[in-house]
Amino acid sequence: MNHYFVIVRQNFIWIGLVILLFLGALFWAKEQDPFSRKWFTLKTTNHCSVKCVAVLPKPRRQYPVIIYAHGSGGTLMNDGDELRQMAELGLAAVSLEYNQTNQAAFGSQFEALLHYLGSQKWANTNAIAWIGFSLGAVRTFDFALQHPEQQPQLLVQMSGAGVDQSALPPSLHYGAVSNSRPLTTFHCPILLVHGEQDEIFPVTDTKRLASLLQSNRLPVELKTIPGISHGMEPERGVVFRAVGEYCLTHLTGKAAWQNYHSIAQWRAQAPSLWLWWLPAAAWAGGWLTWSRYHRTAQPAKIKLKRHEIALRWIAAILATLALTETAIHLITPRVQVNDTTLAIARKFLVQPKERTDFEYLTAQPVWHGQRSKTLLEHVELSGYNRELINWQLDDNIYRDYVLSPAIELLTPINREQALNPSAGQSRAMAGQLSTSLNWRRPLWEEFYPRIRHESSPEDAARIVVRHLRERVTIANLPNPPRDVPAIWLRQITDEAGFEIIYVAALRSVGVPARLNSQHQAEFWDGTKWGNAPRPSVVRW
Repeated sequence: MNHYFVIVRQNFIWIGLVILLFLGALFWAKEQDPFSRKWFTLKTTNHCSVKCVAVLPKPRRQYPVIIYAHGSGGTLMNDGDELRQMAELGLAAVSLEYNQTNQAAFGSQFEALLHYLGSQKWANTNAIAWIGFSLGAVRTFDFALQHPEQQPQLLVQMSGAGVDQSALPPSLHYGAVSNSRPLTTFHCPILLVHGEQDEIFPVTDTKRLASLLQSNRLPVELKTIPGISHGMEPERGVVFRAVGEYCLTHLTGKAAWQNYHSIAQWRAQAPSLWLWWLPAAAWAGGWLTWSRYHRTAQPAKIKLKRHEIALRWIAAILATLALTETAIHLITPRVQVNDTTLAIARKFLVQPKERTDFEYLTAQPVWHGQRSKTLLEHVELSGYNRELINWQLDDNIYRDYVLSPAIELLTPINREQALNPSAGQSRAMAGQLSTSLNWRRPLWEEFYPRIRHESSPEDAARIVVRHLRERVTIANLPNPPRDVPAIWLRQITDEAGFEIIYVAALRSVGVPARLNSQHQAEFWDGTKWGNAPRPSVVRW
């Protein structure tokens, strides 16, 4: 009976520990999420219902509101990426599962949503923008014409020509023609965003709409994105980011970016996992304490034989050696670069195939105040990435413009020398702009999975700049971050800072890159230097 009780007690202790660890990890993951999501269903005046979702930034307070209406065939479940992009910028993003075949039904659903938002403490009803995409643009435009008293502070039309049905295929015709109503009922600013190669709504229709609005003296802006189609792929993420930035600036003023708080900052400030595991640690500590004071008998001392003593000494020596080697690998990277740490790293931490790259980096006078871990990461990760990429790099190009973490400005005086260096001669650089060098791992983890199948530096560069612009806002700031880690953490900078992190992102995935004399990123395509691909939207 006593034995049975001991087994039950031990199982209870282990189960309790596992439960506390699981709950701690669950609450930690919830705290890491920078958004809160609110799903709700509304009743309309004609006794129908509409499903909606709101994605809100944390902490919960009053935010400017974006109402997003997706295009034909879109669903509420597929709006997540667009809503998260808006919420990341500090906007409350709301979407609805509206009726796509009946404008009158859409009107009652949309009106129910507006009434609901008017009663929510987190919604700033004096700062609302409607964003309609494709059919959603047609629906919101028509609703604004019919209900001028409910028009928002900003109306955004994406890939839609609200006044002309002729561009719609028959399956998307919806009845009343919008331009049969007077455009003079509009009093809100309008932003028109259109792909230059839109096959559903030709860009000429949107230009005609812009002319009609301007002729009625309405505030309207037309942004045409070159080279993209109706769905705005592959630049959809960049365009939505730019639209969100435009909305935030319009709704809250030019000072909107002074208090911008990025997702990366939120996660960096979130409590660490070990804090959520303290209850589990307390549970385990209590168990050990209780076990110590409730032992029934002390084990008798056993006299060891000589060979047993020898084996224990050998085990102790091996354990000491293992602990020493572990300490070298754990402590040395956390110490600043100096002659001692370089000697230890050279002997114990650097693999033979990385020795040349290690010596090249240590010869650069940029490591003052930097941790050894940063130096070792550049050596190890650059070499590993070089083995993965699908293009070949010359050793000199690789070391100067991929391996090197110093992002510098190439001056006109030494530009010709850098373009045509003699054998064994280092490239002449001047004017270092980025001082913090601890950027390679976070950028590599973010960008390499997206370019791993590309076969040329140019294709990889296009993907890099597209995703980088999706994550980083370009704005006029009084003190913009210029160090790569600071830009990546805050996810906002000015145009000069964007070029700096652009070069770092290209180098992180093995594309040779540098800043030219105009302070713009350029890359090596395998034969020559040229301007790096530009983002489809820089700043509106």
